[in-house]
Amino acid sequence: MTSEQDPILFGQPWFDETEERLVLQTIRSGWIGQGPLVELFEERFSEYVGAPEVVTTSSCTAGLQLALVALGIGPGAEVITTPFTFVATMNAIDHVGATPVLVDIERDSLNISPQAVERAITERTCAIMPVHFGGRPLDTEGFYRLAELHDLWIVEDAAHATGRVAHGRRVVGSMHPRTLSVFSFYPNKNLSSAEGGAISLADTEVADHLRRLRLHGLDVDAWKRYKDDRYQPSLAVEPGFKFNWTDLQAALALGQLEKLEGFLATREHLAERYDALLAEVDGVRPVGRGESGLRTRHALHLYQVEVEAAPPARDVLVASLRSRGIGAAVHYLGVNHHPYYADRFESGFPVSDWATGSLITLPLHMHMAERDVSRVVNELDAALRLAES
Repeated sequence: MTSEQDPILFGQPWFDETEERLVLQTIRSGWIGQGPLVELFEERFSEYVGAPEVVTTSSCTAGLQLALVALGIGPGAEVITTPFTFVATMNAIDHVGATPVLVDIERDSLNISPQAVERAITERTCAIMPVHFGGRPLDTEGFYRLAELHDLWIVEDAAHATGRVAHGRRVVGSMHPRTLSVFSFYPNKNLSSAEGGAISLADTEVADHLRRLRLHGLDVDAWKRYKDDRYQPSLAVEPGFKFNWTDLQAALALGQLEKLEGFLATREHLAERYDALLAEVDGVRPVGRGESGLRTRHALHLYQVEVEAAPPARDVLVASLRSRGIGAAVHYLGVNHHPYYADRFESGFPVSDWATGSLITLPLHMHMAERDVSRVVNELDAALRLAES
């Protein structure tokens, strides 16, 4: 818990003696690379999300790229996605040589809709890469229908969505056979292993292909050779990548997975406190709230608000909050606002452009208490009043 004078960071992982014990045991075991703990985490995360197969990777970005490669998506193929996302989503498509096609987001959810995506489908479309933005539920059922109707793959960018629930189910890559879900375990995510990611899916053949691709295209990894008394050479059966995870990271993630439901409950409590306090602040509106219920749960990776201040005033407001010790942030600049992609996607995304210029992300993490939320809201109110004077 922070003191009244400490800066309130945007995001901060919560590690305790559980993770310390697991990491120390791993170091003392003599095996820190990809090995038994990676396998164990894959089994337990598979149980948690309800997917038959889980393949861990060095990052969510690596997982997105691996998914596209494993599905044979490359030059000549089109992949439909959102303009309002971290550039990793676009980079994964770009790296495999496919053509990204952008569809504007919905204002309330900040997600793309199946209806808008369907209008963008062409004979070259091979996949849809929707993003569960901030942890807000996608209309997954709608995307599954598109996959059936148009014979497409769905690669869900679930970087923000660990723990999210829709239609009574967690985000998984198993509700439809042509769907893969890719998660992130970055430091500020709901479950953190410093770096790492995972792909959940139902197709065993694709999962085996992913496992080869993540480690140089080899048919046998080091841990399998170590476990077996027989000599097993590792043969490259295709060109692959160095995208594997390690037991040190898996040790952190196993400790985090034990506490994940508690993490989510705390985030929900803090978000509800934000909701109540911000209702009394003029010129601020929480975005994407109201999805929690018996069969739906926002994963709450991000708590965002719309402010009645367009750039540069919004950016000045963020800077003012940071000078007051409040780790406010902007998530994100639409991809068409980045120099590398700007010439390819100049305009045509009014909702994404609005979100790019009008939203602020407020701190939300396990080290916060109700008094920290009150402090953030008070400082936001004060900064807004100062901007108006």
